[in-house]
Amino acid sequence: MSDLETSIEQLKKEGLFFTDTHAHIHFEPLGSNLDKVIENCKKNCIGRIINIGINLEDSKKALSVAKQYPFIYAAVGVHPHDSENFKIKDLGYFEELIQDEKVLAIGEIGLDYYRNYAPADIQKDVFRIFLDLALSLDKPIVIHNRESSEDIVKILNEMNSNGKLKGIIHCFNGDRTILKWALDNGFLISFAGNVTYKKAVEIRDAAKDVPFDRVLVETDSPYLAPVPKRGKTNEPAYAIYTAKFLADFYGVTLIDLAKITEENISKLFGKLNVL
Repeated sequence: MSDLETSIEQLKKEGLFFTDTHAHIHFEPLGSNLDKVIENCKKNCIGRIINIGINLEDSKKALSVAKQYPFIYAAVGVHPHDSENFKIKDLGYFEELIQDEKVLAIGEIGLDYYRNYAPADIQKDVFRIFLDLALSLDKPIVIHNRESSEDIVKILNEMNSNGKLKGIIHCFNGDRTILKWALDNGFLISFAGNVTYKKAVEIRDAAKDVPFDRVLVETDSPYLAPVPKRGKTNEPAYAIYTAKFLADFYGVTLIDLAKITEENISKLFGKLNVL
């Protein structure tokens, strides 16, 4: 039995688990194989999934899946890639979605200057709109950031003058500008499978400065499968590989990390259902 398999058995004995804090399980090919996705979660002690929307119609799909399973939750929002298609009339529909008890957060929202699928000014306008919505409804946010840290931090500082924003920096990419802001403002840092990649030196270097009370684990599935599953379709069950990597990286047991991350989730979202 491998070290990971032994650790998983220990997790099961103690009733511990991890939450995949950022997945898109309604995306194909996962959406057509949800029973298998969930079965694999049970095997690997992934006890909860937060399913993320990227535009209005996609957010409806994300929530629809969440409502089918007690241990799956949702976040709704507009990804920066989709910001050019956002209409202000859609905001009322988002407000309705957010009233559902299964919606934990607003996201993913943010900026992405790597792909530039939408003009930067439109991305920033939509980001501000959803930050304002999060503040008005007192909801956590899930932030997407690629090569846009300076503008994200500038907007966050503008919008967070009263210090009430809360949430997660998803798929942390090692950028120290946004890391400093997050740590200064009480945000959590979520690590995806790319932290396990050989060339991800910047992510691991920055990860050394992330305290335990800020750490979360995610897959961003069906993307970014961690080593040793890199190159395959990612799924929530694979969060265990990222968790094991981080536990070894920080010099703690997988059991310790499971307790730490669950406590962090509870502080942000309160008591949640588990598989």
